[in-house]
Amino acid sequence: MRRGHLSWVAVLLFAITNLPSRGLAQQAPEARSAERRIQLVKLWGTVRFRHPQALSKPAEWDAAFLAALPKVEAAKDAQSYAAAVQGMLAALGDPATLVEPETPPATSIPPPTLRALKSWEKDVLVLDLRNLLGPEAQSAWAELEQSVDADAAKARAVVLDLRMRGLTRYGLPWVLPALLPHFIEGELSVPGMREVAHMGLKPQDGEQSVHDTHFLVSASSLITGTPGKKPALLVFLVDPSTALDLSVLALQAQGKALLVTEGPLDDSSINLQIPLPLGEGYRALMSSNEPVLPLSADLARPVRVRMDGPDEGMRQALALATRPPKRGSLPARTPRPLATWRPEPAYPEALYPSRELRILAGAKLWTAVDSFFAYPDLMDRPWESRLPELLEKMEKTRNATEYVLALAEAGTWLRDGHVHVRGHPELQRFFGVSAPVWVTDIDGKAVVLDVFVPESMPGLAVGDIIEKVNGEPIDERARKFAPYTSASTPDFHRHVTLRRALAGPDGSEARLTVRDAKGVKEVKVTYRQGLGFPPSSRKEAFQLLDGNIGLVDFALLEAWQVPALFEKLKDTRGIVFDLRNYPRGSLWALAPYLDVKGSRPFALGESPFVGGLHSGWLKNTSHASPNAPFKYQGRTVTLIDTRTMSQAEHTGLMLEATADTVFVGSPTAGANGDITHAVLPGGVRFSFTGANIRHGDGRQLQRKGLEPHVKLRPTLAGLRAGRDELLERALQILKEKPAQPTSTRRE
Repeated sequence: MRRGHLSWVAVLLFAITNLPSRGLAQQAPEARSAERRIQLVKLWGTVRFRHPQALSKPAEWDAAFLAALPKVEAAKDAQSYAAAVQGMLAALGDPATLVEPETPPATSIPPPTLRALKSWEKDVLVLDLRNLLGPEAQSAWAELEQSVDADAAKARAVVLDLRMRGLTRYGLPWVLPALLPHFIEGELSVPGMREVAHMGLKPQDGEQSVHDTHFLVSASSLITGTPGKKPALLVFLVDPSTALDLSVLALQAQGKALLVTEGPLDDSSINLQIPLPLGEGYRALMSSNEPVLPLSADLARPVRVRMDGPDEGMRQALALATRPPKRGSLPARTPRPLATWRPEPAYPEALYPSRELRILAGAKLWTAVDSFFAYPDLMDRPWESRLPELLEKMEKTRNATEYVLALAEAGTWLRDGHVHVRGHPELQRFFGVSAPVWVTDIDGKAVVLDVFVPESMPGLAVGDIIEKVNGEPIDERARKFAPYTSASTPDFHRHVTLRRALAGPDGSEARLTVRDAKGVKEVKVTYRQGLGFPPSSRKEAFQLLDGNIGLVDFALLEAWQVPALFEKLKDTRGIVFDLRNYPRGSLWALAPYLDVKGSRPFALGESPFVGGLHSGWLKNTSHASPNAPFKYQGRTVTLIDTRTMSQAEHTGLMLEATADTVFVGSPTAGANGDITHAVLPGGVRFSFTGANIRHGDGRQLQRKGLEPHVKLRPTLAGLRAGRDELLERALQILKEKPAQPTSTRRE
């Protein structure tokens, strides 16, 4: 056995080692190129929603990605790869967002020659603060602190040397906050930092939404100077390795300080940078915030070549301290303008986008979901693991139809009933126009629940079984749409795929093979775009039924009708709420009348929050208002099924918490929360749930739906007999239970 096993290993090793070397040589670059592409997408997406200026440059940021992608994929070595990524970041116009080695190369720059910690040039005090880096820093600082107020009173100006080249990058960040009060007269207001803040994903075409984008600005701080006379001017001598303080910018804006720099100066001296891995020994640093006041030098010098040679930077700093510029000769230091939010490019002309634009579409979809989808914890797989598959799908599509269907298929990975992919003509051709009919699954058959426009489907009746469309079995047609249909529950998925199986091209006709109680018949259906679905077959939003029971149809009920509803039904034995539809926003008006249990929340919510430095979840609760003339005292029963979705489910949460309603029917669609959408190349609009909603006690709603207390589905016999079996059961429940007192309690 052992020899046989070893012989097979030997054969396998021989086969591997004798494979053509060209194949293995090609595989490694392909894998490396794919990994680089993934890193580029992640970086692009992070910067898109977290950099303070990216929201104003969506078109430029897209163009930067499209230009960088082929260079990144073709890069022959790590240095070329890093250079290609740096080229993309350059589009931001922010030198503080850059690519650098993960391990900075060892520097051979000799340390500079330092002056004494404190010296005088006539009446100019010179502080070489770099002396505080040494082992005697604590005692040196204590000595300086004791004499600095007296020195400040004598000095006409002060030069503060904070150049760190050849020493410690960003060294001494504590020294300016500790030292500057000794040079400030009175109070100095110091404007803070600001970062972008996305409260959910603001719809990328500019549509109004509860989701929006803001800037968070830290409050200005106040520095109070020590008593005594102060110098008229401070001159700060810095370089790219200096850690600056916001107070320097405030003094500069008031004309009380000048900034002399050796080498380029950017926000990295003052802001916070987020490291983002790129692999292959490199990382990107991204500016996560920016100072409210601009950072710029009053005098910029080139980098000092010899650290032991003449100190030209100090000479010029002293010259400015001795002979400062006239007031008004320097540019005004007004706050930086806020970046302006701009809508996302839709590229509507690119119905079949180029390869690079398709990869960008994948990047946009993945990033939007990664940042703003409300239910990441319910995904079947970690979303990050989907990125390679998504990019591969985008790359391999061969035409416009395959492109949009690949996007639709990616949407099914969310298992979210709010996912819709719209806006592209190939989507319209593939999915067609819905027939004006509701169908449900009864024992695996597509059974008609309601016909909205009978003249478009003459001869079709409630209770009919639709077996074929143009001779094709309806289940086969449903399977065609199943891979591209997102739904939160299996029942809702079946519901949607049956509807799509009955759809057809706008303006066309189809022949349905239908079975009724008498046998098989043919029904012709006419498809017309915008035909619309009447909200209900009933005529009134609320009515009084026999047995002193009210009936409310949420499909018809408007908020303004609620007072009249309760005036009519306030003394009823109970109310049946029909929630097998989409409401018209009446829940907030209803809740105060029904809230007999107090002000506990009926729903808990969370929305994704993405900012430069801070990201997380914004929590909220839904409560019933206490303001109502009276509280309804009767019992309630609510009818539900898979048509109960989103706002309808939120209404159900309200009825559950305020009135302990009894749910009768089948589980609802399991998709609740405000919808948001991303815009993708080809004019595609990709919608998904942007807010996480749970029961008031914290139980999960998404992917489960509202669960009925009394499980009941329509039967074929009942539908054909014209019965509403759910309504019948609700009326029976209300009649069986003891009646509540009919008088209303005044608050």
